[in-house]
Amino acid sequence: MNACIVYSSCTGNTRKVAEALADTSGLPCFPVRIAPEPDDFDILALGFWVRKGLPDARALRYMERIRGKHVFFFGTLGAWPHSDHARRCMAATHKILQAGGNTVVDGFLCQGRVNPQVVAASQRKGGHPLSPERLARLREAERHPDAADLAAARLHWQRSLQKYTANAPAPQPPCLAAGILSTPEPIGSNTSL
Repeated sequence: MNACIVYSSCTGNTRKVAEALADTSGLPCFPVRIAPEPDDFDILALGFWVRKGLPDARALRYMERIRGKHVFFFGTLGAWPHSDHARRCMAATHKILQAGGNTVVDGFLCQGRVNPQVVAASQRKGGHPLSPERLARLREAERHPDAADLAAARLHWQRSLQKYTANAPAPQPPCLAAGILSTPEPIGSNTSL
């Protein structure tokens, strides 16, 4: 199995989750800006931060290059991870990956601290007023990803690897098994000597 972890991170939240996945699996972990080509891998874990209900632009560009692979995706967002917004993001990510002929093995989202500049920009634009409810959610998001989030992410990744390994096609033996080459005789069985 040839696998790796690729992530995009703005505030360090997604990097923290990616590093937890790498620690638990022993697989290499790359920031998306220096990530290897996805063609070199059978299964990838792809991490992103959520921007406007979708993976961020860097992660999206990498995601669009993934073709015919098994993918586990993970992300961080300021919203509650079980909110309608998070479910829409999960569905959109799933759809984008499937459009590339990929098999989505699993997906995982958890809260993460929102960049204060993003909060300020949304205030100026009037898109998301800083209501008491939103302020409480943002304060909670500052505490994430926490140990429980990282444990859950590790579990999802481990199960994804197990699922992939259980369903991965067995490696094909060389042409010998196809009868193209004759089977060599064991040493000492040649009676003509």
